Amino acid sequence: MKFFFYTLLCIGIINTSFAQQNILSGNLSGSFESYTQLYQKDEKINAILPQDRVGSNNYLKLDYNYKQFTVGLQFESYLPTVAGYPFSINESKIANKYFKYTAKKFSLQVGDFYEQFGSGLIYRSWENRQIGINNALEGVNVQVKPVDFIKLKVVYGRMRNVFSYSNSVIRGADVEFDLSQIKKSEIPAKTKFALGFSYVSRYQQYTGPDPNFPPTAKAASVRMDIQGQVASLSLEYVHKRKDPHVQNNFDMTTGKALLLNASYAKNKLGINLNFRGMENMDFRGEREATGSSMLVNYIPALTRQHDYLTTNIYLYNPQVYGEIGGQFELFYNFSKKPGKSSKLAFNFSHYRSLDDPDNILSFGDEKYFQDLNVEWKKKWNSKWNTILAFHNVFHNKSVIEGGVYDNINANIVLLNATYKYAKTKSFRFELQHLSTEQDNGNWAAAVAEFSFAPKWIVYASDLYNYGETDIHYPVVGGSYSKSGTRFGLSYGRQRAGLFCVGGVCRFVPAASGFTATLTTTFN
Repeated sequence: MKFFFYTLLCIGIINTSFAQQNILSGNLSGSFESYTQLYQKDEKINAILPQDRVGSNNYLKLDYNYKQFTVGLQFESYLPTVAGYPFSINESKIANKYFKYTAKKFSLQVGDFYEQFGSGLIYRSWENRQIGINNALEGVNVQVKPVDFIKLKVVYGRMRNVFSYSNSVIRGADVEFDLSQIKKSEIPAKTKFALGFSYVSRYQQYTGPDPNFPPTAKAASVRMDIQGQVASLSLEYVHKRKDPHVQNNFDMTTGKALLLNASYAKNKLGINLNFRGMENMDFRGEREATGSSMLVNYIPALTRQHDYLTTNIYLYNPQVYGEIGGQFELFYNFSKKPGKSSKLAFNFSHYRSLDDPDNILSFGDEKYFQDLNVEWKKKWNSKWNTILAFHNVFHNKSVIEGGVYDNINANIVLLNATYKYAKTKSFRFELQHLSTEQDNGNWAAAVAEFSFAPKWIVYASDLYNYGETDIHYPVVGGSYSKSGTRFGLSYGRQRAGLFCVGGVCRFVPAASGFTATLTTTFN
């Protein structure tokens, strides 16, 4: 009941605010998002009931813009948090609030803000509600562009920690020189060549007995970015000074990371290459922070992001204390015919230990993860589309998930087919199979989905482990969308394991019951 009451209240606030914006000369925009679960007892999958059988995460965001000024806030309500979230509370508050002034070559934001330096390897503040990350800074964000080829960012503030703030201070500066703006006669047209430098520090008072303990953790980076019409290359190196904290067992060694991204695309061919080597790169807003709490930098898994039930069973979680590896992707688009197309994608990712912790380019003996996959997308005609894929996966469960397990070798095959039998109606089905002799053995999955665009979608799926547990994970549900609002409802089982979005993961527990989602936006 409290979920539906809160939903109606927030929608009422939105509609009232929206009606009033015609009176004002600026623009009011916003969104509301709600994710609610109703849990039931299910001993077969070891689903542990939380104290409250209802978990509900809710977010209301409002932004008002008038000429060069923007103000905004985000109200969050956890009634209480859904099971398995990185934090557990039963509370509602205004979490983010800000004021921003924007001019042609200058901007100033005061309050809570998000920012990123380079790729984020040294610093990124961002929000991901599914994973439960919001490490916004409360403070000042100044950006200046004194000339066309220089852009400067300066941030200073406290990092958000759920509904409070860290007892530390984050300070950072980033400058980027776009050399293509000053060397136009020497650099080919439509080519960008930029150099960037970043510095980030975290100060947290230390009151312990060690006179040599560093109260300030410092990191610096340098990067190069070249972007042309058909190819691009970026290279970034980060060096982090001594940063002893709980997660790295108060290790006094330095940290370092090297990231390389390259791409090529012309005509029918596309190639992407990502490489990363790093050591002791866990960077936190507080020395006592654990899990996904108060992350200063952004280190995603540079592997293929998956959308299927079986391919999401064995995922990679980056090893920030030491890893080397990357991924290679190749895309080829075969000749198109009227109403037909054919695309082939090849992806290979591989990660392993470092041989020498002081050398982030040294390959160690222990393999952490490997995924070799091939995908063929085919549009047969105006009605039929298919996707056929094969994956060969190696998963070092002991390293990735913690504990003592056998290494896992798995093969996955899947078929995804869509039949459009009317202008706004389609039927999609998936057939999947994962085979392995380790862990829980073999899995099979099937999905059926009917779409009645643009409003209705109904679906049913089942993930079945017939290798060891003989357990089904069925789910039935649907959604309704209209005018920027979408409501979804489903019932079924949730498998325990890693849940990843954008290469960042959290562990979700086994659960059974109803799930309701509501999102709405307005301008």
